[in-house]
Amino acid sequence: MPIVVVEQEKTVAALAARLVAAGVSEAATERAAQAIREANPGLDLDHLRPGMVVVVPPSAEARDDVPDVVGGALDAYFEQIHRELVTFIQAAQSALEADRTERAATAEVLDAEAVQAAAPYDPVLRNNLEQARRTLADDGRIAVEITESLITGTEQWFTDLDDLSTMG
Repeated sequence: MPIVVVEQEKTVAALAARLVAAGVSEAATERAAQAIREANPGLDLDHLRPGMVVVVPPSAEARDDVPDVVGGALDAYFEQIHRELVTFIQAAQSALEADRTERAATAEVLDAEAVQAAAPYDPVLRNNLEQARRTLADDGRIAVEITESLITGTEQWFTDLDDLSTMG
């Protein structure tokens, strides 16, 4: 439901009159006032003050040019969250790529000719090399799983964000 800010109106009837289209019947204005009362049970709508925030239910008689003060702010907020989620995904993908590059460089060191030449003569080195290769493979697999999980979660956040942005 749109939310408006009271300007100079002193009563709900005056507010309803500002919010309905020109030329509507007095009965339509009264229906709008009653709908505003029902949507704002905690407000004293017979003693409005400038700056009060009032929920306004949608109405066929409503003017098209009355801004929803919260809707506009929320739209900007949702757009900012969307941009931040995109940046988050890009950062996760960049981190995965950097991790892959680092693991590849480590694998090159493990596979270096001098290391391979020494391994048959040193059982501790041979064991450490095997463990290091297993760890690199495991770390690579885990990094991919975590990144995929982050992206899947972020995709759900996009869905939830879209749902929130269309409420009201």
